[in-house]
Amino acid sequence: MSEVDTLRIDYPKVKDYLKRQMAEGLQTFDNLKPSFQPGSNIEDYHVIDREFHVKDSLEKVWNDYLNTVLQESWNTKKIGFGFCYSRNKDSLYYANDEVRTIVPGLVVYLNLKVLFGMKQLAVAFEITQIDPEDKMIEFSYLAGNETEGKQQLFFRPTNKGSTLITHLSYYRSKSKARDKLYPLLHAQLINQFHRNMKLINKDKYEQ
Repeated sequence: MSEVDTLRIDYPKVKDYLKRQMAEGLQTFDNLKPSFQPGSNIEDYHVIDREFHVKDSLEKVWNDYLNTVLQESWNTKKIGFGFCYSRNKDSLYYANDEVRTIVPGLVVYLNLKVLFGMKQLAVAFEITQIDPEDKMIEFSYLAGNETEGKQQLFFRPTNKGSTLITHLSYYRSKSKARDKLYPLLHAQLINQFHRNMKLINKDKYEQ
């Protein structure tokens, strides 16, 4: 982790988060673990269920979510791409690079602007599962984040030929106040993410 080039990271909070991880003894990316482990009891987490519609076929939308450049998909007014690490390739990628396909084992560091931009914080998650048969993408916050849990995106066709995306979020934190605030902040951030995906791929979709 000491090999991360912090000069290529635009966000102080992301740099501070990385420093804090190393200070806590996480010297390599192999030491990082998803906070939601297989077999975890889902009943121990709060859950948020939101739906998004895209006016195009399941296959097109699914492929776009898998193959839109990562640095573009996680780049909005409220979300800034810090850097990411690929476990599969043992490689680091920064904002000016291009990760064109998401796969399990990608660890992504983001900067979030919340409370109308008055507060910024860093968060990191790992893409833990992609199921092409069930059309599901899953990622988990890293252990040690302020919030722990996972998010799942399910893609389903509608009878009108469009695509329904169900975004499930399972979360918990050590703070009851943070748990109460999380749904509002989460809604703002994922709304921007899905809106951003539509904007990036709008020329491909039916109007």
